[in-house]
Amino acid sequence: MSDLHNDINDDEIRVISSDCKSIRLQSSDGDKRLKSCIGSSAPCLQTAPDDDDGCDFMRSHESRMAEENGDTELCEQSMQCSLPQAPLMYERKLSIRPRLIFWALLALVLIAVLVVLFFSPGEDKSSYDASSGRTAVSAAVPVENFEKPTEGSAVAAPYTIRTDTVVDDIGLSILMPVNATPVLEIGSDVPYDSIAVLAVQAADLRGDNGDIVGSFVVRGNLVSKGESKSGFCSIINGELTLGVADATPKFEEALSADGYFFRQYPLVVGGQLVENKPKGKSIRRALAEINGRICVVISQDRITFHDFSQALVDVGASNAIYLVGGDACGRYVDSFGKSFTFGEPWYKDIDNVNYIVWR
Repeated sequence: MSDLHNDINDDEIRVISSDCKSIRLQSSDGDKRLKSCIGSSAPCLQTAPDDDDGCDFMRSHESRMAEENGDTELCEQSMQCSLPQAPLMYERKLSIRPRLIFWALLALVLIAVLVVLFFSPGEDKSSYDASSGRTAVSAAVPVENFEKPTEGSAVAAPYTIRTDTVVDDIGLSILMPVNATPVLEIGSDVPYDSIAVLAVQAADLRGDNGDIVGSFVVRGNLVSKGESKSGFCSIINGELTLGVADATPKFEEALSADGYFFRQYPLVVGGQLVENKPKGKSIRRALAEINGRICVVISQDRITFHDFSQALVDVGASNAIYLVGGDACGRYVDSFGKSFTFGEPWYKDIDNVNYIVWR
């Protein structure tokens, strides 16, 4: 068949080859190369687009018959081009792409959820770190918002409430025992008693002979006697009293009533700060009365006696005496039964190391 010369518009298909095997389409949008497969069961024309646009050629029944008979002219006439329409194979690609994007986005969302679940801080369970001298503050909780223990419950298990707060840029951890009775005990293993819910070292030890500094009474027995420190704590019939006095009837009462008594530095009396001679900085601990309840207060940084006493006043302590600070070992148990330790454990038995313990 001779070459065909058709007068057509620029927006229509221009047929340059007559054998339908290699056909170039010219339009205002650009050239498109088509490949036919005459004599096969495949579609008559396939596109080989040079860009994102293409033609979708629909073959009629007549064009199929023309291919089988070798009539290329009828084949040419049966071809239709819709320039704005994308080829079929592109339509399939575009239909698959949104699904891929959807599954990719879903996978990213699932990964983000897993990261939040497994790496979120959650509730602060960290204990005091003696090496850094700081306990992480999970939240600044006003002391007046202490969890209120259930009153009048004879079967309630004892535990300790911990509240972290910041006063004048000084971090404090406040430990309040609930449903527990305080006693004094001597021994390095006291903090690890399974039924104790709070244990903190109470009286200081002498550096020369290891004796307890100041008067110390355990179950009515006099272990040590002295008045070098005016602050005192007495426990008589389960009732704990804090005060400041060189001589107090509470000492004699503890001896006669099988009670407990020890002395320490006074920090707060009647809501007023008490100055003390030591001027260095250390982790400080105190036995304090706040809002009518007895608490153990621990500084989260190394601070002076003065700054610690002022922080106790600002937090609402009416009375407070010192407890052994620094890296002295202690322990408490929360309402979930989980145990937390602070300070450094004793690596050798010390005869007179002593604790105030709540059970």
